Amino acid sequence: MIKRLLLPLLFLSPLVNADSGSRLIASGGITGFEGTAGGGITPWAFIGGYTSKEEISYSANVQYLSLNDYSLTTAGAGISLFDRVEFSIQRQRLDISAGLTSNVFALLTEGAVTNANSTTIEQDIVGAKVKLFGDGVFTQNSWAPQIALGAQYKKNRDVDSSLSLPDGTVPLPEVGVPLLLGAKDDSGTDIYLSATKLWLGTPSGYNLLTNLTARYTKANVFGLLGFGAEGHDNAKVEWEGSVAVLISPTTAMGTEFRTQTNRLGGLAEEDTVVDAFIAYFPNKSISITAAYVDLGNLPLQESSSGFYLTVNGNF
Repeated sequence: MIKRLLLPLLFLSPLVNADSGSRLIASGGITGFEGTAGGGITPWAFIGGYTSKEEISYSANVQYLSLNDYSLTTAGAGISLFDRVEFSIQRQRLDISAGLTSNVFALLTEGAVTNANSTTIEQDIVGAKVKLFGDGVFTQNSWAPQIALGAQYKKNRDVDSSLSLPDGTVPLPEVGVPLLLGAKDDSGTDIYLSATKLWLGTPSGYNLLTNLTARYTKANVFGLLGFGAEGHDNAKVEWEGSVAVLISPTTAMGTEFRTQTNRLGGLAEEDTVVDAFIAYFPNKSISITAAYVDLGNLPLQESSSGFYLTVNGNF
């Protein structure tokens, strides 16, 4: 349920010099829904913000995604050091309508319970990323990308949050939606390796950004449905990618994808998440990105797509 999250959107950058000799505008990407700089649903190897090798910068972000009976709100902040290291913290909140929780109860209890309250799932993410080698912007005489290694520690706050009925009773004490659907753990750490390259003047004079990320994770729907499952608790490698073209000095368009391992099955069967986005960068202090996101199957919502909006500020 949550794949929506997804939410995605990514961004590309105009080749305009930032003030005081710092990096190019937008060269750090936007902040994704998990708090890491890059695209909306996948990290890039670029460090967020506009720091040069002598500077420190800060960022803040807020995002919203609506998918019929689901809605996801995320917000967070980050700090980038010397164009080498990035740290971030993010809070995610998934709201699930009463209609969906009622239907889940009805199916799992074979009709014994048919009416439940709406519920929420919250998750905290603490991230770190370090540039290992390469320069994905200025080294144009080589095809070699910039490479970065990152980690995201995720803590689901509602794995065992009891679900209540309208009369106040709690039929399943200390059983939240993730446990109800088969999750095993309430926390996990994703490890990822990103390779990113900005190709100047390609194609047809436009700038092209490409990114590929490999992620080692056991998260169910990004961790919003917990981590692992009985009989399927091993982490797997997932693949993520981004492609974006700068169509004007302040506007980029592109698409991205993110695969997911289907551990829980049943109502929580997972699909590959894809999005198409447009991002606007009026200056180096702010970016606004809108995306159309397709999350595929969500519990009791087999076709889940919707629009996503994010605003990111750099200081």
